[in-house]
Amino acid sequence: MKIILSSNYEDAAGQRYDATVEAEYGDTVIEGAIYTLAHHCGKYRLNPAPCEFPNQRDFDGVTLISHIDLDTIGGCLALYGLKPEDNEFWKAVGFIDVNGPHHIHELEDIMQARLSAYNAYANSIERPKYNSPCDVTNEICAAGKVIGYIIAGDEELLRKGKEWRETSEITVEAKLVNENENIRAFITDGVFCSAAYYSKKQGAIIPAAVVLNKRYNSVTVSFEDGGAKFDASKIVKKLWGEMAGGHAGIAGSPRGWGLSDKEALEEFERACICVDKIQRDE
Repeated sequence: MKIILSSNYEDAAGQRYDATVEAEYGDTVIEGAIYTLAHHCGKYRLNPAPCEFPNQRDFDGVTLISHIDLDTIGGCLALYGLKPEDNEFWKAVGFIDVNGPHHIHELEDIMQARLSAYNAYANSIERPKYNSPCDVTNEICAAGKVIGYIIAGDEELLRKGKEWRETSEITVEAKLVNENENIRAFITDGVFCSAAYYSKKQGAIIPAAVVLNKRYNSVTVSFEDGGAKFDASKIVKKLWGEMAGGHAGIAGSPRGWGLSDKEALEEFERACICVDKIQRDE
């Protein structure tokens, strides 16, 4: 069992992997020799989320991933037969992965509580910047154990999730650097801000969010309507090329694009101007 994270396409391309899970770089998917779990682009676009893949019994090969999130973790665990069993939980994870975390209120209360518990855990651990391919097997397995405890109803983890959710709004709003009637712009050190569409100042839901995540040196564009009017994936590709991507509702800069902090800030500002202008010109 071995899980390799490579955020940069050039580092991952040309290598052989037995399986890949969300090894999606823009519109390019690196395929595994045995399994390819992907659902955001190309011929895989209509596939179920990787986290909904059933547990396997005999696989023990090398797996490539492009990033770590709950969907990717679920897919990896399933390949090795280690995914905690709870179909409704993993359906909820897939739903949020596709539609965005601002749709969490559409889920049952227990699923909201479980996802919040995981988010509290994920935001409590220190993750390094993966500037080169790295073995993340232990990290994925550790997350799997925590998810198992959450699904089993661990009261302490659920309590921490509730507290995290209650304080996250305050934390998110502290990252806001600018807003108008078209966009809300955030600079964060890891706190997820891409679903913070509601503006108390304006008393309205703002259609777009642009986020510079300094922890991962990335810029994300997201739309409250899930991309019905404007396609976030097309916008980021126009800004940063074919290695940028995601889907219509939320998309981001190329994985592992290697910009300096100053350069990333400049691209964030450029994205803000672009998203604002697109909506003004509508």
